[in-house]
Amino acid sequence: MRKFNIDNIPLPKVKEFVAPEIPLDIEIGCGVGLHPIQYAQNNPDRYLVAIEHTTEKFKKFERRFFSHNSPKNLLPLHENGISWVTHALSKNSVDRFIFMYPNPNPKPSQQNKRFHAMPFMERVIDCLKHGGTIQFATNELFYATECREFMTEVWGLEEVEYRIIDAKSDFVGRTHFERKYLERGQKAYNLIYKKI
Repeated sequence: MRKFNIDNIPLPKVKEFVAPEIPLDIEIGCGVGLHPIQYAQNNPDRYLVAIEHTTEKFKKFERRFFSHNSPKNLLPLHENGISWVTHALSKNSVDRFIFMYPNPNPKPSQQNKRFHAMPFMERVIDCLKHGGTIQFATNELFYATECREFMTEVWGLEEVEYRIIDAKSDFVGRTHFERKYLERGQKAYNLIYKKI
């Protein structure tokens, strides 16, 4: 695997960021914002930066943010997540990273586009505090299996959770994708890894 090279990562639009005094969590690829809004409401003692690169999805997220009284512990960012994390965050500053249903890029030749297999994951782990966690959710078994292998064997993190969620459980979907998958009878996988 290539080493992460900060010089190859373009600068984000927003480079200045002052971390809050409460635990800092980062969600990359938050889509239209259902999960970040619920997360902020359910975790008032934490601060979430929710990043979405796609303009159309971010506009929907922004509307949802305003219609939910603009939670003070949530920062919506229209950015490239890789650029922003690379240039705006310092080492050992983040308590949780969240990747909810990232594009699985299913072709074998696309493995280097999967977050867990990117050199960028080195930077994510550098930004994570000791004891901090990285969470993935996916509906693809191959992705969950590969992610598990990379996070433990390549990146040396400790597995905290490998949970299979199905339609029979009383689990309420956290994203529109998750709700759709569970309604169709598909399984979802929730994975959490800790920096030790």
